Amino acid sequence: MKTLFTKSQVENLLPQKEPFAMVETLLEKENELFSTLMISADNLLVEQGCFSEAGLLEFMAQSIAVFSAYHSTEQEKEAQMGFIGAIKKAEILSLPKVGTQIFGKVDKQFEAIGIQLAKVEVFNSSQERLAWAEIKTVLSSSK
Repeated sequence: MKTLFTKSQVENLLPQKEPFAMVETLLEKENELFSTLMISADNLLVEQGCFSEAGLLEFMAQSIAVFSAYHSTEQEKEAQMGFIGAIKKAEILSLPKVGTQIFGKVDKQFEAIGIQLAKVEVFNSSQERLAWAEIKTVLSSSK
């Protein structure tokens, strides 16, 4: 896998800062992009040794932000700030345990007039799907 954004680059893109930053890197494999997070015991959204439902949803939302920022830089545009407008559908299939690396894959389905709809899937390193959601974000015109 090729690293497109390192942890420090992701930190500069996201408004969320440690300890609430839930995306560490952006990787590319065979023309597909993946956000990553290694689940650590000191993560604020770990409960009873597992990354919580709220953690998975926050990881998905931050993944959308990182993917959008990457595509903006590819088009030589300034990245826009996004806010969750709605979570249309979501399914949590399994909670990853501490020590698991998770990968997020974002499929932008629609974007117009400052609104974006994306399907986000979360996998573990064995490519088992852990969760998915359809998330609508509202994009602001300034950082």
